[in-house]
Formats: sequence, structure tokens, C-alpha cells
Amino acid sequence: MKTTVHCPCAAVQMQLTGQPMMQYYCHCDDCQRVHGKAYACSVYPTPAVTIEYGQTDVFTLRTSPRTRCRDCGTYLFAEIPGYAVRGVNADLLPEAMFNPQFHIQCRYAKAPIIDNLPHYKGTPARFNGSDELMTW
Repeated sequence: MKTTVHCPCAAVQMQLTGQPMMQYYCHCDDCQRVHGKAYACSVYPTPAVTIEYGQTDVFTLRTSPRTRCRDCGTYLFAEIPGYAVRGVNADLLPEAMFNPQFHIQCRYAKAPIIDNLPHYKGTPARFNGSDELMTW
């Protein structure tokens, strides 16, 4: 399966190969500062995310290098430190292609999150976290 996505100005085209490994919302302070909200993240192996055309810049606030369109500034994906994966900006995916499984770094959330997904205080055990959930 191949999915083509564009930034809003269409100056950059990105191709995603295969299915995402996982999808989630990240509420860390880095993501909130960069995106102004929780980051809707669709994780793919690094080789499955390619820039087909367009000019990009890389920006790192503190931990995650983030690739963005040079023209409109939209963030396309983030490199997740310590893993050979890219967290694609799920806001760019076709409608109904984002099906999040959980929330992470909820200790930084600005308000309680109300949905039926798990809300990890930090990260789940599969990310070397504690699996501790928020008690809103």
C-alpha cells in the first residue's frame, strides 16, 4: 500500500509505504510548543517515509528533529530518538486513515482528555516507559 500526502501548500509531496506501526497522540511539552496542540502521530519505519519532491528544513526544539515544508512551514514528520521510525503528522493523512490507539505524555496535557483510549502519564512499556496511566 502506498499513500501520497502533501503539505497544505502542496510544495512538498511525501510517500508512505505500508501500514503504520502504531498511531497515537503525543502531549509532550515539545510537541505542544511546536504544534500548538497534541501531536497526532502515525509511526512508520524510516524507509517507508520518503519526500518525493519539494524543499524541506529540519528543526529541533529539544529532542526530536522535525522535518517541515520550507514554503508553508507545516511539519511533515518527526524522527523519534532511539528508534528507526518517523512519526508522520497524522493531520496530513487522508480522512479516516488516523485511528489512534493511545495518548502519551499526558502529564503535560493542558486539560483532562475525555475518550476511550488509554492515557499514559509518560510512555507505555513498549517505549521503555512505566505503563502508568493518568487518573484524571
